[in-house]
Amino acid sequence: MEINAYAKINITLDVLRKRQDGYHDLRGIMCAVSVSDRVRIEPASEILFRSDIPLPKNNTAVRAAGLFMEKTGKGAAIHITKGIPSEAGMGGASADAAAVLRGMNELYGGIVEESRLYEMGLAIGADVPFCLMGGCAVAEGVGEILTPLPTPKLDLLIVKGSGGVSTGALFKALKLPVRHPDTDAAIQAIQRGDMTALANCAENALEAPASAILPEIAENKAALLHNGAISAFMTGSGAAVVGIFRDGHAAQQAKKAFAHLPFACVCHTL
Repeated sequence: MEINAYAKINITLDVLRKRQDGYHDLRGIMCAVSVSDRVRIEPASEILFRSDIPLPKNNTAVRAAGLFMEKTGKGAAIHITKGIPSEAGMGGASADAAAVLRGMNELYGGIVEESRLYEMGLAIGADVPFCLMGGCAVAEGVGEILTPLPTPKLDLLIVKGSGGVSTGALFKALKLPVRHPDTDAAIQAIQRGDMTALANCAENALEAPASAILPEIAENKAALLHNGAISAFMTGSGAAVVGIFRDGHAAQQAKKAFAHLPFACVCHTL
């Protein structure tokens, strides 16, 4: 079985407060996009893993497969071909874990019910439940409380330089309160199909502190706007920056200006 593990972007991302458990309560809008890893899964009596680029030994895909085997006794041989950049804030690791859980469950005839699959996903990482669901949703808590939204049709150019931002280091250095994006206005724009208004609401509360750590984030954002994006914003905890364009042709034209970067991809929401 082969599955596309789709990346996500955060159209808005707000940090509300620090919790007693050390995590932060977040609120924002997540959307799946057409950038993906390719995950191949075959039946096996144990967990076997390989990928086309080096990944940590105990990566999220392996952990997801191990948890599935722990609960069901079923193993898998997994091969991942990466298309989502690392340290991008695009949920590549979470997408892989979700694809493994979904794929193994389908491979073995749906032996785990949907709600249990989501519980297993959350045990792996906060973004895994969204990656299992896909589409578009308001995400709250640490990202696990999901309220589905209609998927806005957006043409995007996502770019990333060679640098990355450590999520742990970013949140450790984060000083609250932060500037809050207007997520409610963004939700209303999606519900009425007003993509211009949505673009105007796209904002990430982590962007300024992440840019202070990695200035290329702000540089890439400015370059996207200079090359025709109607809005540009960092996704997740960085370091990828998303540009919203009026159409796919405009995004393709703008992509030429980012040929020097290791990652520049025209894509769309799913």
